Amino acid sequence: MCSRVRSDQRGFTLLEIAVVMVIIGLLAGGGVSLMRVLTERKARNEALSYLKDTQTSLISFAERTGRLPYADSDGDGLENSGIASGTLPYRTLLIAPTDAYKRPLRYAINPNLGTNRVAACSALRTGLAGAPQMVDADGSPVSFPIAAVLVSAGPMDADGDGNMFDDLATGTHQGDNTDGTPNYLRHPPVAGFDDLVAYLGGNELYGSLCEYLSLAVNNHSGSVVYVHDVNQVSDLGSLSANSSSVYTVLSGSLLVLCSSSGGCVSPVASNPPTPIALAGRGLTITLP
Repeated sequence: MCSRVRSDQRGFTLLEIAVVMVIIGLLAGGGVSLMRVLTERKARNEALSYLKDTQTSLISFAERTGRLPYADSDGDGLENSGIASGTLPYRTLLIAPTDAYKRPLRYAINPNLGTNRVAACSALRTGLAGAPQMVDADGSPVSFPIAAVLVSAGPMDADGDGNMFDDLATGTHQGDNTDGTPNYLRHPPVAGFDDLVAYLGGNELYGSLCEYLSLAVNNHSGSVVYVHDVNQVSDLGSLSANSSSVYTVLSGSLLVLCSSSGGCVSPVASNPPTPIALAGRGLTITLP
């Protein structure tokens, strides 16, 4: 006797298949959107990291050379002497040429900081003035002078003016990163603005670049002596016979004691003898 096995299995209806396809489509669309968001976030984080690394390179360059590099004006990645605003001189700094968006950074410095350590520290100690000016949306809408600015144009021309760097002319905090006129702007992304900005303040650079030390000179001789700064090519002052004085001198300065003003080939006898570079700590020089 044969038994017959009954099967209750059936296929999907067209309606069920349609519902499944809709669900798959929604999931796929959401996945694409999520991937786009993650990709944009990754690029932004990489651009911010590049700005931070460039800041560090600028400070290291200043510590080593006594100044900030000038901007690149011809696109070869090397600084061009006397140029305060342009693109980042990446070859001078020995860093990557572009940010995460494959574009070079806009770069500008206070022109007083590009010459040498003496001029830079004098300007920083007095207080910076002039361009570049910065408005930071984390603080007051009033612009303030800075040592240097770095601008990444972000993923697109957000304000649609044909220049990748954006201009925000409405709201509490305003600025124009195309040329820094009247000031540059650091601001969170909003409609019409997606630039990423980093900058060096005067106090920040001063702490890394400038160290002032005390120089005491005791003149026990019977003649006038002149304290000459070879780096600045100028006299710090003079001491009459049997007098003493204390000078504030930039670390690294080369000093010489002379019997006449304006420097000398043969310094006067002293302990320790000059010329001498003042570095690391204060110093006392005595003339017998």
